[in-house]
Amino acid sequence: MNNKKNEYAGKTIYFKVPVDCAHPHDDKSEVYEDTGLIMFPDDYSENGEATRLVIYCHGAGGSIQTNDPFIETTTLARYFVANGYAVMDVNGLPAEYCEKYGVDSRNNIGSYVAIRALEAGYRYCIDKFNLKKEIFVFGGSMGGISSSNFVLTTDIPIIAHFAYCPVLDTYNQIFLHPWTNGLPKTALGVFYRFDKDKNGEYIYDEKKVLNLNPARNKKALESYPVPLKFWQCLDDEIVACDVTQRYVEQIKQSGRIVEFTTFEKGGHQPQDAGEVVENPSGNTIFRGEKLKPKTADEEAFLWIKRFDF
Repeated sequence: MNNKKNEYAGKTIYFKVPVDCAHPHDDKSEVYEDTGLIMFPDDYSENGEATRLVIYCHGAGGSIQTNDPFIETTTLARYFVANGYAVMDVNGLPAEYCEKYGVDSRNNIGSYVAIRALEAGYRYCIDKFNLKKEIFVFGGSMGGISSSNFVLTTDIPIIAHFAYCPVLDTYNQIFLHPWTNGLPKTALGVFYRFDKDKNGEYIYDEKKVLNLNPARNKKALESYPVPLKFWQCLDDEIVACDVTQRYVEQIKQSGRIVEFTTFEKGGHQPQDAGEVVENPSGNTIFRGEKLKPKTADEEAFLWIKRFDF
């Protein structure tokens, strides 16, 4: 009897992919292994209909390591998996690179390393598993800039993009208002080779950011490539909501599909704002556990269902 079709169903699989971490201006490669994971729905089949993939770009509150599950614990990722989607993420920053350059492993800040890691993770999963090539892309917090830069630069077929409380501005957010004691600002300086002043502080230089600042990206503001939706709380003290509002308004003026849901209160956790949805539109049983999605998670699920033909 062939049980291959059930080998991965209902499981979370960790994997390793090689990622070239060399600066784009260098003429040499610098390859290290990054960690990724993919969560499979119960009905995943190796031989049946291909499963739709959602790439979930995590925030700086966790990483993708075998001892740091992070997205596996989120209601949103579980809700997608409970409804037949596979969910994938990578750390976006190999441990060996972090050790060599003094960058915190939880702060990939949507750099060229993160984009290459996401592409490597995607291609690994598409080649190894029975997945549809067209994907959805989600980001949470720092994952906002990882997912945005990925969407704006990759040639991978993306159906739609969405994010919670997204980081979108390397200058006004990461550089001027970094979280966790300035760790993302350090990462920014290392990735983009900023000069330092006489006090050893990094000097911001937009030209060195390699167009990986969504808030200043002409393609993003004038012709966003896919439908886009954000959720954020107005009282978010970690990631400024006004940056998101300006970004959305500029894209809206270009005539592209963009939506923005805001909550009066909830801080940096839009998924926890509001009440539990009484009658969710999707299945709420994840591997035997009952999920209780609130407004943002329910709307995020409806967002991908809207475009998943």
